[in-house]
Amino acid sequence: MTKSGSVTDFHFIDRFPGYDKVNNPSRRTVAELTPLAIAWRDGGMQKDIQSTAGICGVPLADGSGIAVVEGPYDSSVNKAYLVNADGSLRAKVALAASIGQAMFYDVFYVDGSLTFLAATSNRDVQIWVNERDGTVRRVSEFR
Repeated sequence: MTKSGSVTDFHFIDRFPGYDKVNNPSRRTVAELTPLAIAWRDGGMQKDIQSTAGICGVPLADGSGIAVVEGPYDSSVNKAYLVNADGSLRAKVALAASIGQAMFYDVFYVDGSLTFLAATSNRDVQIWVNERDGTVRRVSEFR
């Protein structure tokens, strides 16, 4: 179920603010360069989701919420879900049984469809998800 509200001023909070990620002079790992939090506003209220294991996310196309991956490089805390603009949980994104053991590692839009990426022991998959309720619409291997 979606709640009214609108995500504005969406941004990431980096672990190392101002660090040169492009040249990476300290040779930090991808996990170390993953943001610690995402933040946004819903009306006049500041909201955020934090994870010491790193976090990535994208606002939903209609602005009603955010798609989130926590712990993209840490299997002990890895999860994917949708939150409403007010920060309440809208839906958990579950992996289809046919995928087996996998880890979510990114989320974005592909041709207008919300898409999570997940890695298994021998392949990577794209998981197209319904924004309203988090159900998996389609899965395809891409690498």
